[in-house]
Amino acid sequence: MDSKQLFLREIHSIIKEYAEVGEQLKQPNKELSWEEFNLTENEISALSAQKFTDESISAIQKIVRDNIMGAFHSAFCLLDGVSDPASENEEDVWIGLKLEEKQDDEDEEFLHDELYSSYWDWHDLNTNKNNS
Repeated sequence: MDSKQLFLREIHSIIKEYAEVGEQLKQPNKELSWEEFNLTENEISALSAQKFTDESISAIQKIVRDNIMGAFHSAFCLLDGVSDPASENEEDVWIGLKLEEKQDDEDEEFLHDELYSSYWDWHDLNTNKNNS
């Protein structure tokens, strides 16, 4: 199997795994994977007050899975260059990015690391936009 197909199939496994939120809904934990998104006591109480059924959990998981799939699709549209990111400079032309099989490059930065650090840039930019 080629690398791209292997990658895309793995994305579907990841989407399915991360959409399985039933236990988190039934027994919410204040601390999530990333501290920025930790639940408040009010949020935990609100979830704990719900009477989730197997059907409601299934519906929620389908919604979450659909949203995650949409997020990946949008990200891949950016990579493919068929959609444009919000840009501070309207004159910038977005042509997309290309993912390639890795080569041994010790100085290469990793996207999974940059995702978390870039959150704060995005947060600050969007907080400033919303306060304008």
